[in-house]
Amino acid sequence: MLSPETWNFKPPQHFFSTQKRDFKKTDVPDIVKSHFFNHSVSLVLPDTVRIPDDLQSCISEDSDYYRVNAVNVFDLINKEFIEAFVKKGELSLLTIGNKIDVDNAIVITPTGHLILSLLTEDFQILGLEGKVSFFDRKVHTRYVVTIDLKSESFTPGKKNYEHVRTSLKERLKHKFDVIFSWNPPDENLCPSSIAAWFHEHQYNVLLCHLTFTQKTEYSLKIPTISEEGDNNTFFEWLGVFSISGELKNVKPDDYVNTYICPSPSMDVGQVKYLQWTGFFTRQQVTSLYKAIKKYVSVQNTMPWGVLHVQGFSDSPLSWDLKEHTFYTDGDNSYTIVFRPAANSIIRKSLSSNNKPTNFH
Repeated sequence: MLSPETWNFKPPQHFFSTQKRDFKKTDVPDIVKSHFFNHSVSLVLPDTVRIPDDLQSCISEDSDYYRVNAVNVFDLINKEFIEAFVKKGELSLLTIGNKIDVDNAIVITPTGHLILSLLTEDFQILGLEGKVSFFDRKVHTRYVVTIDLKSESFTPGKKNYEHVRTSLKERLKHKFDVIFSWNPPDENLCPSSIAAWFHEHQYNVLLCHLTFTQKTEYSLKIPTISEEGDNNTFFEWLGVFSISGELKNVKPDDYVNTYICPSPSMDVGQVKYLQWTGFFTRQQVTSLYKAIKKYVSVQNTMPWGVLHVQGFSDSPLSWDLKEHTFYTDGDNSYTIVFRPAANSIIRKSLSSNNKPTNFH
């Protein structure tokens, strides 16, 4: 017999914001620019027989990234490193293999900020200025240290720089496994230059490649966008489709699977799904955004096209410099729905930026 209390479990909390935008504008939405650490990108394209080459090449070309284990953080404030890779181009560096709720973590953002998310004991030993984690204000188990690597005052010989360097070198004993990708300021510079720098500083550099999967569903009923309402059922359908849920031959009285396509809907010959997984910078996602915008804008029969971007569940940051945590699923993602004859819909997940209502 089931315990009666099991029936009282509430579903995990999820928070979303939704906005509409004229996608034919030339500027890229802030949501793309402010999401720094992207783990997977997906496209859903109905009524598409052939995928344009530029839709695939813009994300797959120059998509390699690198991994280095046991990095000393004080090496990341090396003046030569900052001048070559932080102040020029955009560097994205992220701790990998950690758990953000129980481990230390670091990132370097494309904006040039070194962020250390540290357990209280390590933070106290470090001796640098920081703030208590937004999610642990009552229990004080974690602190966040932010260092602006591009600051004019952060240079060797100046008091602040020397204090930070001494603290990181002599007091922070923890080393970090990281992945990183560098977008150079111009095409004449090789993105692998940063890997060469780490190699010269006695690190073992591992080359990482993205993975790619695709599928095509034929003769499928798909939902269309309603101008009224919140379109939650549309995004629910996208989720079911993306995980290869059963969308065909479902009977309303089927006990095992009662999901049916929401209304309004239409029949299409096929729907293509493409997903790349790895480590993608905001510049790479920007290129894909521009490519799908160009593709959808010239389609006459295509009802919509979808770009979905998923961040790392254990990243210390989610949006801009906003702190991220993992309570139920660590979700930090966004979905952009392009429509040829109407505004695009941008849906942003806010779950990892909010405390549960029962948090004490």
